[in-house]
Amino acid sequence: MKVRAQLVLVYSIIIAVTVFSIAYFAINMISASFTDAELEQMRNIVNERENSLQNLHARASEDLVFALQNPLFVQYFDLPETKKGNVYKDGVIQFTDKQRQIKTELEQWIHSFQNKFQVDETCLIDTSGQEHTRLVLKNTAPDTQLSPDESSTPFFVPSFKKEKNQVHIQYPYVSPDTHRWVFAYTSPIVLGDGEKPAFYHFEMPLAVFQDSVSIDSGRMYVFDPQGFIIADSQHQYPTTNISEKFDEYFPRVDTIIPQKEFGRISEQLKTQESGTISYVDEDGDTYYAVFKKLPTFGWILLYQKPESLILSGFHTVFGNAWWTIGIITVITTIPSLIAVFVISNKITRPISRLESAAKDITDGILDTKIQVKGSGEIAKLEESFSKMASSLKKTIELEKQLAISEQKLKSEKLAIVGELSSRLAHDIRNPLSVIKATVEIIRLKSPPDEKTSAQFERITHAIDRIEFQINNTMDFVRTKHLEVRPHSIQEILNTSISQIKIPPGITITKPDDDIEIKCDGKQLETVFINIITNAIQAMGNNGSITIRMTDHIEKISLEIQDSGPGISEDVLPKIFEPLFTTKQQGTGLGLVSCKNIIEQHGGTINAYNNPTRFVIKLPKSITTETKPVES
Repeated sequence: MKVRAQLVLVYSIIIAVTVFSIAYFAINMISASFTDAELEQMRNIVNERENSLQNLHARASEDLVFALQNPLFVQYFDLPETKKGNVYKDGVIQFTDKQRQIKTELEQWIHSFQNKFQVDETCLIDTSGQEHTRLVLKNTAPDTQLSPDESSTPFFVPSFKKEKNQVHIQYPYVSPDTHRWVFAYTSPIVLGDGEKPAFYHFEMPLAVFQDSVSIDSGRMYVFDPQGFIIADSQHQYPTTNISEKFDEYFPRVDTIIPQKEFGRISEQLKTQESGTISYVDEDGDTYYAVFKKLPTFGWILLYQKPESLILSGFHTVFGNAWWTIGIITVITTIPSLIAVFVISNKITRPISRLESAAKDITDGILDTKIQVKGSGEIAKLEESFSKMASSLKKTIELEKQLAISEQKLKSEKLAIVGELSSRLAHDIRNPLSVIKATVEIIRLKSPPDEKTSAQFERITHAIDRIEFQINNTMDFVRTKHLEVRPHSIQEILNTSISQIKIPPGITITKPDDDIEIKCDGKQLETVFINIITNAIQAMGNNGSITIRMTDHIEKISLEIQDSGPGISEDVLPKIFEPLFTTKQQGTGLGLVSCKNIIEQHGGTINAYNNPTRFVIKLPKSITTETKPVES
């Protein structure tokens, strides 16, 4: 019997169970109406909590603006000695009697303010980054503890961009004084002439925000666009030994809902402010969730309940109906199953043979033999499948031969390019050296005028650029023997940075600790110089570079992060490919050489976005036999 006839028979049997289907869908429709009513109630709760969370930030901002209404803030920074600038003795800021008087009154005012509101810490910071006063948990810090380098805080620059009575809300971080996760609220102090000499800042514990999502039924939580849960009604956040790393302290949302559902939420929020989803977890339980985007930080408030909880009050109502459905199901299902079993056995047997053959082909067994039985569409399909397997085997063998030939040709070409590059580098360097030396002699013998001097500078710059590209090319085409000896990572970093022209708008933050490893220091300098130079160019000579170092017992990891715009997602996978570059004057060999050097050390190098960073992993002790460390 042909497949078509078999399917007609199967579908005829399916008609026998339509009674059950109709009853089942009727019950489901009624259940859906109850579910819709519960979801509407959940939406109302989400809207209420969203208003509550927004009011939390609004009240904090209003409290800050209220505190700044005290005229003592303006009086203090209007003092001539304050405007003159900070005075230090032995590294400690000094105050005049008049400054001290107003400062004491301000601290009393701030102390009273902290007693009325739930504030962990308040401080007053000027444009140089110097604290003038700080109260931590209502305790006033002595002058010796007032920090002079608060300009490195994430809220420093945004605070001065605000106008009078405007408030900047800083993303959560761990307070170095209270060792708790906090929100920071800042607002500038504006003098009569519009000058902004300082800003007032206070920190509110994140626990206040977390308390706002407590719920009696179901689960409510807030997560950021990256998928970290900021507040959760069913999660106990640590209060001791708190990690300062965001991804270590806050759990991820995919520990609660599947990752693909998080993606669905993100897609919906691109076009709307709220929505509803349902999903099935790994245990087969169905959940319903209502979510809404919060104006602050783009966070998402989500309230979810399992279907069993939503329908818990309706099970009794549907009890009798389910008994009826059960009896009808038994009557119609038994004969249907018998018929389906008999017919499906005949249908599935050849399909099983095809499945087995397909699995063999998937596993690379291309000599599989398919036994063709009978006639009809299935038999013809088996015969065609067998021919396909044979053709596929021939095609794969041909592709392997082509790949070997192509790889051999590529290797021969690279060898020729390497030899030609070495010759060209030698032939170009000699005249370049003569030109450079001649320019210097001319400049020394007869000092040129301003216009001629500018021409000389352009010549020298052009020579340096050509030499840089020659060096990149030579680093790529030749393999250097590693000169391994113990080196301090700090020493290598310092030497590398000293060889780079750092623009005034670039700040570089290095790790405080140091680690000694066995390596080729000169080659690692080449890696650091290349990556840091690329970061400076990417940021447009204005931004920050942060270098972090972690000790992993047998290996170390170095992370070089910049505040640039990031690497395009379509470019990122290609940056370590030879001759690939996005720069007009680049060779496309710099990062390739870096990768070769790191791998020659038995390490790995990878690039990531959000934020832009290069992560290098190196073993502490290497030999010529060293293999790449695990990423």
